[in-house]
Amino acid sequence: MSAKSRAVPATRRPVCVAIRAALALGLMPAAGLAFAQSASDATTLDAVQVTAPIARDSGTATKTDTPILEVPQSISVITDRQMRDRGIHGIEEAVWFTAGAQGGGYGPDTRSDWLLVRGFTPARYMDGLALPLGSGTGITRIEPYGLERVEVLKGPASVNYGAMPPGGLLNYVSKRPTDEPLREIEMQLGSHDLRQLAADFGGPLGDSGTLSYRLTGLARNSDSEVDFIHDDRYYFAPALTWKPDTANELTVLARFQKADTKAGAGFLPVEGTLLPNPNGKIRASLYTGEPNANDYVKTMASIGYEFRHDFGGGTAFAQNLRWGESEIDPAITVGTFGLLADQRTLSRYLWSTREKERTLSLDNNLSWHFGGERVSHTLLAGLDYRRYHNDYASNFAFTATGLDAFAPVYGSMPNLAPDFGPGTFFTDQTQDQIGLYVQDQIRVDRFVITLGGRQDWVGTDTNGDHQSDERFSGRVGINYVFDNGFAPYVGWSQSFQPTVGTDFSGNAFVPTTGRQVEAGLKFQPEGGRVLATLAAYEIIQTNTLTVDPDHTLFSVQQGETRVRGAELEGRWNVGQGLSVYGAYAYVDSEVTQSNDATTLGKAIALQPRHVASLGSDYTITGGALAGLGFGAGVRFTGEHFGDARNEWETPSYKLFDASAHYDISNWRIQLNAQNLADREYVSVCNSAAWCYYGYGRTVTATARYTW
Repeated sequence: MSAKSRAVPATRRPVCVAIRAALALGLMPAAGLAFAQSASDATTLDAVQVTAPIARDSGTATKTDTPILEVPQSISVITDRQMRDRGIHGIEEAVWFTAGAQGGGYGPDTRSDWLLVRGFTPARYMDGLALPLGSGTGITRIEPYGLERVEVLKGPASVNYGAMPPGGLLNYVSKRPTDEPLREIEMQLGSHDLRQLAADFGGPLGDSGTLSYRLTGLARNSDSEVDFIHDDRYYFAPALTWKPDTANELTVLARFQKADTKAGAGFLPVEGTLLPNPNGKIRASLYTGEPNANDYVKTMASIGYEFRHDFGGGTAFAQNLRWGESEIDPAITVGTFGLLADQRTLSRYLWSTREKERTLSLDNNLSWHFGGERVSHTLLAGLDYRRYHNDYASNFAFTATGLDAFAPVYGSMPNLAPDFGPGTFFTDQTQDQIGLYVQDQIRVDRFVITLGGRQDWVGTDTNGDHQSDERFSGRVGINYVFDNGFAPYVGWSQSFQPTVGTDFSGNAFVPTTGRQVEAGLKFQPEGGRVLATLAAYEIIQTNTLTVDPDHTLFSVQQGETRVRGAELEGRWNVGQGLSVYGAYAYVDSEVTQSNDATTLGKAIALQPRHVASLGSDYTITGGALAGLGFGAGVRFTGEHFGDARNEWETPSYKLFDASAHYDISNWRIQLNAQNLADREYVSVCNSAAWCYYGYGRTVTATARYTW
């Protein structure tokens, strides 16, 4: 039985019925009639925004609404329009045209988004507050339809956010209530039997002008590139804003998200994927689990608020709070661990898991804007608190039957159920972080000087053991903003991450730290039709764990990793419906200190030395064909290693994307294709036992109606 022959469960039928009903009721007008009307009216779209807008400001880097030209650090902003124009369904895909960010290093994974920023796994935030950190809950796929933008801040940022890796962070900005009426319904059909229905409504409530709302929802039924694995998602996000006067504003944001899918993709042996196998090539669609196992059901729910009060005279108070819960249902996974001697039978194991995490985040700050025309200050002082509790259990056993990779027969292990008996590994961890921070953005003529400092106190309780850490983080940066839109800058920043555990002598590990020096040039002239950033940087990560040479079952903190790189990224809305965008990143990474001789001098796993992309989109803005547009893109990923010892190198690959769209009246009809040539490639190999195919061709048709 293959995924394509799988019957549609009753819980999945509403989406199919809704789409069919919309078509049957005539919500989609006849294309020929609409086109004839368009031609007879000689429609002109010159006054309409036909290219994706380019961001000018960001609140992620400084926690103040700061022009991107004045931020002494590289930051990329991916707007919802840009994501929708490309027809993406995950954050991995969203960053494909972002310099310094990698998405999908392990190929398509219906469970999670796998990301790198400047060689390191980034921190993930939503609306400025941290998302779950757990083993499985921490890598949740965030639904892009519910976002206004994704902001990618590159490099250390502990000065404003506390504990985090040195590569940077992604901040997902939720959709918010609108002052003007918003009504949208979107229907999608696509590859792997994709059926998706989404809706987005917003606007004022009542006639008082003090209340506005946003209601965003999505239901998705889909198979995937791998047999038996479905990719079903459900998303619901209500929001309410109350503005009783010009000085006060309260926005309540709630969110529920559920992913119903399976594990069992990837983790294929190198023989038959990256290397030849005497039995042939292992197909990318091979499912390595069992149909009655490998379920992966993850739910996330959160509620919080953002409050702003303006005292007047340039002084304002802000408070953000969110409570959230993430849970992965108990499940048993049948996984693979390489080939047996016959070079065709996969060795398999059983792995039971469950996880639940609760998070509470609170951020308070006061901002003051004062000074004169020549010298002015934006001073920010804040106190934030973060608490998370993680309850995780797993059990592992080599008791599964084998599977023929070339002629699989399933059903050899009936009645599989999660087992948390003897041998189960349990983690019960609670971590509290309190941070006190201050920042001053000083404007002197065309100079913008950013100074920041933060003190953090972190307490971690793991299975009854307590560990306390404290750390100071700083940032110094300077920008010079020319009238013509050029802004050279230089900055220095720090980061830290608590490292839980002890060495052989029982000494607690100290936090892993990072520091970065970055220099660059940004360009965004008046009008905002261009944004380009050129950056060069060096990141040093210290106190990383390495093998204890005298006690191989323990670790010591004598490791250091250095990453040097250069990035170029830009987007240009040329005019007359044409936009061009692209990115290039050069990353030279090296383990410079380690007690493990096999990793010393090696590059970071998964990080290519060269990554480049280029895309464009053109929409006809006048005449009978007004509203018709086309897009194209190319993505290049260079050679890279999948393991810390650099034993397994993956060749480079180049992929092409294409799109076509037609805007008429209240409709957008859109067709997107990723990996248009359907090139089959291996994205990475961790070892001889685990390799992963990359994203295959996907085609998505979208019909969006707004009124």
